[in-house]
Amino acid sequence: MKKLFVTFFIAAFAFAAQAQVKTIGIKTSAICEMCKETLEKDLTFEKGVKSVNLDLETKVLNIAYLDSKTDPDKLRKRITMVGYNADSLKRDPKAYAKLDECCKDGAHDDDPPKKIDNK
Repeated sequence: MKKLFVTFFIAAFAFAAQAQVKTIGIKTSAICEMCKETLEKDLTFEKGVKSVNLDLETKVLNIAYLDSKTDPDKLRKRITMVGYNADSLKRDPKAYAKLDECCKDGAHDDDPPKKIDNK
């Protein structure tokens, strides 16, 4: 029994050691802080995801994930199922319809342009 437990422990440790944390940047259609909060919260529940951060300036969602648990295609699909475009994948229309109005196309078009300091 003790040998079985030790063998199981070694096998589990070896499997965990093979998993590598990788990172990917996925271009999204996110436009505001609400989008950021929605995407970051949702993606943290995806199996294998270690961290998520959306850069609103570039609209790139940076994800650190375990390659043994998920892959970039699954992550892109998850983003579309939340209601946002993910690289070349188009968002799910039903999920998009459920987003808050501020997260939909054109919602922030009337915002004043940001001042750029060219010093």
